[in-house]
Amino acid sequence: MIQLVVNADDFGYCPERNRGIVDCFKKNGISSTSLMVNADFATEAAQLAIKHGIPMGLHLNLTEGRPVQQRHSSLISNGFFLGKFGLRKALEDGQIDMSEN
Repeated sequence: MIQLVVNADDFGYCPERNRGIVDCFKKNGISSTSLMVNADFATEAAQLAIKHGIPMGLHLNLTEGRPVQQRHSSLISNGFFLGKFGLRKALEDGQIDMSEN
């Protein structure tokens, strides 16, 4: 039997997206979601997932918003990740220290 899994991305990004994901799950439009743990509304999203029984995974995010921990200083500027294009440019320019712990 073939099963289609439809995962809603970016849970926790904003209240509107959180509501939309919950609504889609309740109407059987999605199977699961992935939580952006560093998003501003991640705590709300996690609570909604528990309340509504939404299966949830993690959305690995190395480019947008605030990092959960300040580990790789070469990936962060003014407390935020560099963004997709900023990360690409930093990699191209050799500015990312891969040996940094």
